[in-house]
Amino acid sequence: MSQPDKDVQDDPLDSNNRKQKRVHALIQWWQQEKDKIAQGDVLKFMHENKERLEKSLASIYQNNFVYRVTNLLLAFVASLAGLVDRLKDAIVKLVLKVPAPEAVKGLLLSIFNAVKLRGIVDFFRAKMYSLKKAPHNIRAVQLMDEVVARAKRDGLDIKKHFPDIARKFNERKLQLLQHSFFKEFSKSRIERILAMPFTFSRSISPVLPDTALWHKFFVFLENRNIADLILVGSKGERVSTKHDSKHVVGSSEVVRTLYQASVLKASGRRVFIVGNHEGYIGPYLVRSILRRLGFDNLTANCNTVVGPRMFSNMVLKNGASNVGNLFLTLPSQKTTEVKEKSLADALLKTARRSQLLIKMPNSGLHLIEQMSYSDFMNKFIRSDRARFSQISAQLMRVEKHDLAQYLADVRQTCALDELDREDYELFKSIMYEPFLIFPEGSRSYVAKDGSVTMKYVSPRFVQAYFRPDDVVLPISLVGGSDIGNSWRLKPANIGLCVGEPIKVSEEMIANFDTEGVGIMRKVAALPNIKTVNFDEDIQAGKKLESHAA
Repeated sequence: MSQPDKDVQDDPLDSNNRKQKRVHALIQWWQQEKDKIAQGDVLKFMHENKERLEKSLASIYQNNFVYRVTNLLLAFVASLAGLVDRLKDAIVKLVLKVPAPEAVKGLLLSIFNAVKLRGIVDFFRAKMYSLKKAPHNIRAVQLMDEVVARAKRDGLDIKKHFPDIARKFNERKLQLLQHSFFKEFSKSRIERILAMPFTFSRSISPVLPDTALWHKFFVFLENRNIADLILVGSKGERVSTKHDSKHVVGSSEVVRTLYQASVLKASGRRVFIVGNHEGYIGPYLVRSILRRLGFDNLTANCNTVVGPRMFSNMVLKNGASNVGNLFLTLPSQKTTEVKEKSLADALLKTARRSQLLIKMPNSGLHLIEQMSYSDFMNKFIRSDRARFSQISAQLMRVEKHDLAQYLADVRQTCALDELDREDYELFKSIMYEPFLIFPEGSRSYVAKDGSVTMKYVSPRFVQAYFRPDDVVLPISLVGGSDIGNSWRLKPANIGLCVGEPIKVSEEMIANFDTEGVGIMRKVAALPNIKTVNFDEDIQAGKKLESHAA
């Protein structure tokens, strides 16, 4: 292979123009050479052209010295802040062992948990990405992306053979993706000011603990603004949690159905609470109201799936984290298209990790209960036939078949190859917990007369998350928009109706396109204190201008 063009190196133009010209020459070189690489020769090719790859890396930054230095400085400060946080947490554990009233301990824990130095540094660090234009050369990033993808197709581990190149490229690509992320999902300047760093390597974010100040703030607002909670039965009968006796509330159809779901969960079935909501606080209210009714086992540590926008700033992130443990998903591109391809690809990769974790069969969940992260990656994800036979020896034939099929899908997509250790440990602690799913992906339409109309429903949630023998619990919650459809809240009634549990079958998953829509039709048919409509025209793709969001 020929060496880089010396004319490009010796060009007397300024540094930025030299880099642009160098990138152009490198792209031309790659277009000429990439199809000539024989299968198995990628390692040799990369060794021969290591200098070119290093120049491609150097070309990613467009002569922005201040940007690079600031990034390095903030990364160093963030690392120090992380060490201080760990030291602080250790001290707090010791302090909490001192005899004192539980209320005092709870208050101290809330205050200390609210002060995370690493979080503060990262919050300011995010402004580099949300408020500034990316100084990166996108064409150079795309070139390196193609090289890495070609190496991966050939089975070459770039991190192993070229660790320095892999590390530098990953850092710079992630910086560019951060800029793209906030450009895509931060809708206003105030949102960009409130931006929080997005971690592309993570797929799960933990629910806010009850001791968190944000959670206490939400509970305070909830207590002030829920005038009454009305439980509505299948025949329209209503029970007021404010005016009716505890016995009447406890014997209501809603509570009996929730108890039935609790029994199913206790028997080892995973429960998906699927429904609609109106008002931006709707998802939080679903979780909170079920806890109010005494069903902490269903929602105290529940999970939910959310789109990337919920991670884009501190208000949305903390609000979403009050709904449950957050599994990142990518919304339907039919309703919410991510414009930049590299960002869409990165988010899709993260979302696939979420999907595969959620879809793991029970046989796999039982096996990993005692597995360390290293064992999981080596014996489970990267297992060959011999290792699989060893770890699955105690499984029944059907369980072994299901797990083998699942692992085949995992290997084909490679989605779990880079599963984060923290994600793995968090997943193990929540893998049997119920999920809250809102297939509209947003709050329903609310008309001026208060009636509710569902938005377009992507039925793929059935295929993406359900497994045979899971349980679907249809739920309808209305009144959220009466409390708050803007930043201003006002007291209002909340209506809750719960449908009979539905057992998920293989046939149901295979026919997800009709079954997913069918579930939401059942949700809309549940009686409530407001009318909830499922509009076939909207489901067909028509937007109705007469409805307000």
